[in-house]
Amino acid sequence: KQVLPVLLTALFSAEAALASDSRKQAESFADIYASTCIRHMANLDSLREKLQGAPQLPPEKAIHFLAGREGQAWPVPDRHGTYVLTLQDGKNFCAVHARRADTEAAKELFVNLVANPEVQARPGVEVKQVTSEQHQTEVNGLVETIAYEWSAPDATRTMLFMLSVAPSGTAQVQVYGSASIIRD
Repeated sequence: KQVLPVLLTALFSAEAALASDSRKQAESFADIYASTCIRHMANLDSLREKLQGAPQLPPEKAIHFLAGREGQAWPVPDRHGTYVLTLQDGKNFCAVHARRADTEAAKELFVNLVANPEVQARPGVEVKQVTSEQHQTEVNGLVETIAYEWSAPDATRTMLFMLSVAPSGTAQVQVYGSASIIRD
């Protein structure tokens, strides 16, 4: 009779620890995304300079994260998991990949980073959501994508911030965030 309550307590404690770890993975993802892609979006060459000498993924592994495009990929180890940062050659495009993370927490943190003009954008910058969609994929299951643009009056370029999350436990990548500069 006393074994059942002990087993239930252990089960719920393990479940809570997993949920907590998943939230921490999402927080690490958001921190890495903010400190790399968002912080350096206006000058990705400065990020490339900072990454000189850092170990890169070998080309045969990097190609999976670059989706066939030319560029570099770096593993970003963190105490809550390993993330991958990618920069495409000749483009203003930066992305961070997380194999596992709490997808709802990742969305909440992403929206707080890019949709709140008081937090990230300068005065006069217009922030608008441009994408909110779901689609079924073979590799990751159901994927939800949201995207926001930052633009300024009379600017010749717009910044696009996108997040895709795949909550399936079998998804190859559960959280993917990108930042890019698009020309008008």
